[in-house]
Amino acid sequence: MDKFEEFGKRIDEEFARLKSIKNFEDFGKRVDEELARVKTFVKEEVAPETERRTAQFLREVSEKLSETASWIEERNAERTAQNGQRPPAAPPPRNTPSS
Repeated sequence: MDKFEEFGKRIDEEFARLKSIKNFEDFGKRVDEELARVKTFVKEEVAPETERRTAQFLREVSEKLSETASWIEERNAERTAQNGQRPPAAPPPRNTPSS
C-alpha cells in the first residue's frame, strides 16, 4: 500500500470516529488534529517529492536551453561565413533615467 492509500485509509478510519463524536467542541478538536496531521504529511512526504521533480524538470529545461543556444550560435556562425560578414554588434545598453 502506498502512502496515499495509507493516508486515505487513515482518513476513513478517523471519519468513522468523528461520526461518533457527540459535541461540537470535541468535533472541532478532532478536525484540528486531522488538519495538523495532513499538514505534516504534505510537508514531510509530498513536498520533498515535488521539489525533487521540480529540480529534475529545471535541469532538463536548462539542458534544452543550452542546446538551443548552441544551435542559434552555430546558425549565426554559418550565416556569417556564407556572407563573409561580421555578426551585428549588440545594441548599447539603455540608460535608465535616475530619479
